[in-house]
Amino acid sequence: MSRLLASTLALLLVTGAARAQDAPDASPECPVSNLLGGGMIGNICWTCIFPVRLMGVDMFSSSLLESGGVDAAGFSLSSRPEPPPQSADDPGCYCQEDGRLPRIGMTIGMWQPAEVYETTLIPGCSSFLGGTNLGITDPLYLGTAGVPTEDLEQQSFTHIHTYSYPVVGLMELFTKCQRGYVDIDALYFSEVDPTWNDPFIAMYGNPMSTFGASVPAQAACIPDAISSAVGAPIDELFWCGGTWTSTLAPYTGYNHNMGTMQFTSAAALRLLAMNHVRGINKRMTGDDAACAPTYDPTLNRSDYRWQVAWPNAESSRNHGSGEALLTWAGARWIPAVADMPMYLLWRWTDCCVPIVGSQN
Repeated sequence: MSRLLASTLALLLVTGAARAQDAPDASPECPVSNLLGGGMIGNICWTCIFPVRLMGVDMFSSSLLESGGVDAAGFSLSSRPEPPPQSADDPGCYCQEDGRLPRIGMTIGMWQPAEVYETTLIPGCSSFLGGTNLGITDPLYLGTAGVPTEDLEQQSFTHIHTYSYPVVGLMELFTKCQRGYVDIDALYFSEVDPTWNDPFIAMYGNPMSTFGASVPAQAACIPDAISSAVGAPIDELFWCGGTWTSTLAPYTGYNHNMGTMQFTSAAALRLLAMNHVRGINKRMTGDDAACAPTYDPTLNRSDYRWQVAWPNAESSRNHGSGEALLTWAGARWIPAVADMPMYLLWRWTDCCVPIVGSQN
């Protein structure tokens, strides 16, 4: 580890502790997380990086146990990380980019932490940023956990913020396969997105949502829910949400499903799907994406995995998109103290490591 990295981590630890003690805008309604402090090390499942696929061959397989048991802390075990079905399997790669020398190399793929998804019922509250209220919208624009009813009139609604969180790159690990963001930064705040709280505007913004919200489309999601429950989503049914929600359409913060872990997970997955439509998140999986990220308006859920990063982190494992809550969600939030979780998004990344040609 370089001297610069050590200094950076020390600074993060000190500033994170300072925020926790005397953050000026912190309040009981907006608790302080540790993801910019010690949680950057202690809250992350580092073994979830594996397996690594090198030249089409899986190496350094995951040491995590299969589903069905409990870990050392007594939590249920979720599915084990595996390469997505469409991950790169060609041993070599050739990349030709405009204005640069072509490069010939070998393919490598792995799971990497990419972004933090922060959910909150308090508009502008950012536990990630030390319990700070950002003041970016009307404070009365509150979210709600909803109340179960037979007619589904009562819904949950959550605000959501995303931050880039490329901790593998920040620690100078796997430097030849760094793609996407290189620093921690704010990416999205739902409070300033007019489509997040209005299903009609969201429908016009993405006409495919009309199909995804139809009865036939939702009926087609039944087999996906069964498969996703064990960590194997059916990517062809891109509008489905596994066991978290009957459909991802429309892309808003409203959900009929109940329970904190369920409706916050569904909201995070919907935002990820929306970002694929908008081209904010691009596909980094597959032989055709080894040279550069590829725009793909449909969400391949098997390319991503999720980890509860705070308050009770899944520090020794993560789970698939739409996976059954019974395998991972127990005791992951603290009622009345830290009752809105943050999720760490893991993304499978295929890249072309140059042997001949440009090294950048």
